[in-house]
Amino acid sequence: MTPRFAILLSLVVWSTLGVSAQVKFGIDNLIDTDFSLLRGKRVVLVTHAAARTYRGTNTAEEFLQRRDVTTLRLLAPEHGFFGVVPAGVSVADDSVMGTAVVSLYGRLRRPERAMIVDADVVVVDLQDIGVRSYTYISTMVEVLEACAEAGKPCMILDRPNPLGGVLVHGNLPDDELRSFIGRIPIPYIHGMTMGELATMVNEKGWLTPGPTGTARECSLTVVRCKRWKRSMTWEDIERPWYPTSPNIPSVHAIRGYVLTGMVGELGACSIGMGTSTPFTLLGSASFADDSLLVVHLRRYGVIAARARFRPTTGKFASAICDGYHLLPQRTWSPYNAALTVLWRIRARFPEAFPDSLPAQKHGVMFAKACGSADLVQALIRGATLGELERIGRRGVDVFVEQRRQFLLYD
Repeated sequence: MTPRFAILLSLVVWSTLGVSAQVKFGIDNLIDTDFSLLRGKRVVLVTHAAARTYRGTNTAEEFLQRRDVTTLRLLAPEHGFFGVVPAGVSVADDSVMGTAVVSLYGRLRRPERAMIVDADVVVVDLQDIGVRSYTYISTMVEVLEACAEAGKPCMILDRPNPLGGVLVHGNLPDDELRSFIGRIPIPYIHGMTMGELATMVNEKGWLTPGPTGTARECSLTVVRCKRWKRSMTWEDIERPWYPTSPNIPSVHAIRGYVLTGMVGELGACSIGMGTSTPFTLLGSASFADDSLLVVHLRRYGVIAARARFRPTTGKFASAICDGYHLLPQRTWSPYNAALTVLWRIRARFPEAFPDSLPAQKHGVMFAKACGSADLVQALIRGATLGELERIGRRGVDVFVEQRRQFLLYD
């Protein structure tokens, strides 16, 4: 088995901030050691503008300004390098500071051999949001695949999971429903960093088998975060959040994404797209008071406060929507809360769950997002919340035990 390198770089006191106990990310530790791991190397960098240093510069700037590191090209995920392309929209190639940015969300999802063959190392620095259906995990896995196939080492500059590393909720995806919004067998809320996930993927044999039928591995280095603890959410880190995509402008939107992201695939009601608080609203022109929604969400640590809003774009553009602000608290049960929302949407909008749903285009996307054919069928037949929750727990305990050996942080 290829050795695992989880490199914890030495601490340099933040004299410019007068703070010595700050959480540092992988890129910060690389900077603090003057890029010692990469000096003299040719690099292909997979990143986006949301991957920032403690000084606020993005990782691409730091690499492109180095005279002792040759950055051959940048590769960018869904939403593009600057994070402004809408979800699901093909991203065109671009350039940053005179360096080519090649899209990995257009003609290609995996780097071609020619894109990395001239590199000494492929470096990945992507700020993820901690939810299985967000595609940056899949992009990282495709990069690992390409590196393993080409025999190129890969380095992950790690970043905290903004939802923390403790909560692990939601069923594992069915094999038949694996997709770019569910590339690997992990729960909906996985509680791992990108570095931990990369290590797990590499060592669990989840990469595509080679010609001999044995799963490939790549030479993987993880430059760890410093002082991040699993109990920490983004607010505990005290760093600004830079939007990772147009509808994730804040950490609040990430928690909203957990609650309403699957509902959004159905199009039955607005989830706040086209407002200043995407994913954190739920409503429509006919969404009356729903005491069961309010009571059950509060049980799972989410306050549902009455709201009226009018989206400016999307399916519900210019419509006056009645519904709720969804406000997760610090202690909450995210997937059960998401299932509660789905349960009430099924009750309020049964026409959104016809028997033919699995065959419809948006139904296929919905199934891929939730990852469970049984969950889809349970919703179609109007199952109880308890049954939905039982389906939502499948595989979680086994996964929690499996992931233990790949965790890099306490």
